[in-house]
Amino acid sequence: MNALANVEAGKYLNDNFVSSYQKVGTFTVNGAQKQGGNVASYFCTPEGRVLHAIAGPVNADALLREARWVVETSKLAELDGLTTDTKLRAFWRKAHSDRLAQEHQMDLKLTRRSLRGGPHPQLDSRGRVHLLLATAALPKLEQVYRLVFEKILNEKVSTAPVVRIGG
Repeated sequence: MNALANVEAGKYLNDNFVSSYQKVGTFTVNGAQKQGGNVASYFCTPEGRVLHAIAGPVNADALLREARWVVETSKLAELDGLTTDTKLRAFWRKAHSDRLAQEHQMDLKLTRRSLRGGPHPQLDSRGRVHLLLATAALPKLEQVYRLVFEKILNEKVSTAPVVRIGG
């Protein structure tokens, strides 16, 4: 599922984003094979505000679809002249709420009372990301990375070094 090895995905990401990575979990490398661990991808503003996230590994088509959605949605916000923080948050909140309704049949207006009830088992990781970003639009990365990794991906944040076995 190495989406970043896909030439089209790599070119699109390089043309539209600045890429970086940070290890927050632990895993083992056995020879040339990575074993365990997980991944989360974040699409952020230059100030580190999360526009969108992908929790877990995806194929190149899924990565491209989500990256294109971020770019096109950002362009629409610009076209609408949304410049204040309040208006941008409302715009992105609605964008994630719309995807939650379209793709996961969850109407936030009907479920607001149940949001305090913890995880929503009917939602997959994509739905949980949209729920998070529909209720807390444009959070700083440092405010949500642990939540995404531990509550959506069910992994532990760890400072333990990568374990290398063999070659």
